[in-house]
Amino acid sequence: MNNTVNEVEQLSNDVYRVVFSDKRELYLIGTAHVSPESVKLVEDTIRSYEPDTIAVELDAQRLDVIKNQKKYQNTDVIDIFKKKKVLFFIAQLIMSSFQRRIAEKFGIKPGAEFIKAVNLCEESGSKLVLADRNISITLKRAMRMLTFWNKFKLFFSFMFSGKEEREINEDKIKEIKETDNLNKIIEELGKVLPVIKKVLLDERNIYISENIRKNLGFKTAAVVGAAHLPGILECLKNTVPSASLEDLEIIPPKTKTSKVLPWIIPAVIIAIFIIGFFYGDYQKISRAAAYWILVNGVLTSLGCLLAFAHPITVVIGFIAAPITSLNPTIGAGMATGLVQLFIARPKVKDFETVADDIVQIRRLWKNRLTRVLLVFVFSSIGSSIGTFVALPFVLKIVT
Repeated sequence: MNNTVNEVEQLSNDVYRVVFSDKRELYLIGTAHVSPESVKLVEDTIRSYEPDTIAVELDAQRLDVIKNQKKYQNTDVIDIFKKKKVLFFIAQLIMSSFQRRIAEKFGIKPGAEFIKAVNLCEESGSKLVLADRNISITLKRAMRMLTFWNKFKLFFSFMFSGKEEREINEDKIKEIKETDNLNKIIEELGKVLPVIKKVLLDERNIYISENIRKNLGFKTAAVVGAAHLPGILECLKNTVPSASLEDLEIIPPKTKTSKVLPWIIPAVIIAIFIIGFFYGDYQKISRAAAYWILVNGVLTSLGCLLAFAHPITVVIGFIAAPITSLNPTIGAGMATGLVQLFIARPKVKDFETVADDIVQIRRLWKNRLTRVLLVFVFSSIGSSIGTFVALPFVLKIVT
C-alpha cells in the first residue's frame, strides 16, 4: 500500500490525526508507559473516534509477558547457560523490571495503556495490529552492535539506577513527555550510546510506522510511547521500501575480530607450552604454566567472591578458569554459573521477586537467581582480565 500523508493535525499534546491520500485516518496516541493519565487518554480517544483498527507498540512476545507477569517462574535457567543467553536474559529482566517498578509507584501495571487498547479492541471487534519488531531481534541487534565495554557499561548503569527511579513522580512524567524535553533526552542518549538510540528508537520508529501504514483500516488508532511520536510522524511522511524493513529484522553477524580473537589467544598459549616442552627450558615453562594458572584462577575466584558465590563455586572457578581460558566454546562464567545454580538452586519466590530485586543493588545478592547471574558475569570478567594480564607475562617468561 503506497499511502502518502496528506494532512497532519495536532488534536492535543499527545494525540495527532493523520489523513492519508486514500482518505484513511490515523489517530496517533503518545503515552508514558507508567502513567495512569495515559491509560485514560487511550480509552477516551478510542471510545471517541471508534476506530475499526487498533495498533499498539507491542510484538507478540512483549504482549505475552505483559499479560503473564509470572512468566519468569517457567524460565529454564540451565537452557539460558547452554545457549549463552545470560547477558540477553539480564537485559530483558532489567528492561521489564525497571519499567514495572516505576509503574507500581502509580498503582498501575506495566504496559497498562497497551492492555487497555487490546481490551477495547476485543470489546469492539476491531482489528488488532501488533506493530513493533520482535523484542528478541531488537535486543540481539543492540547486543551485537555494542562493543564489549559498552555492554557492561550499559548493564551496570541500569543496575545502579535505583535512586533515579525513586525520584520519579507524575509531574516528572508530564515534564518528560513534553516534546522539547524528549528531544533533549534523545539527543543526549545519541551522544552517549548512539547504537542504543539507533536500534531501540530510530529503527523501531521506521518499523512501527510502516507496520501501521500497511495495516491501516478506514479509521485507525495507534498507541505508542511518547518518545516514538515525533519519529513515527516523520517516518509516516516518507514511505520506506519493504526491503529496508527486512534489513531491520536481520541480526548482524559477529565481527571477524570477535570470531577469531577467542581462538588466537588459546592457540598462542598452547603453542608456547608445546614448543617449550620439546625445545625450551622446562623451568621456564613450569613458571609460565604456574603463572597462567594462578592469574586466571585467582581473578576468576575473586569474581565469584564479589558475587557472594558458594565456596565450592569459588574453588571450581579457580580450577576451571585456566582450562576454560584455552577453550572458547566454554567460558569460566558458564562453569561457575552452572555450579552455583546446582548448589544454591533458585526457589519459586526468587522468580516471583526477581522483577523487584534486579533494580535494587542490595537485593541482587540475596535473590538466588540474580546471584547466579552475578556469578556468571563477575567470574567471566575476572577470567577475561586474567587472560589478558597473564598472556604478556607468559610470553616474557618463555622468550
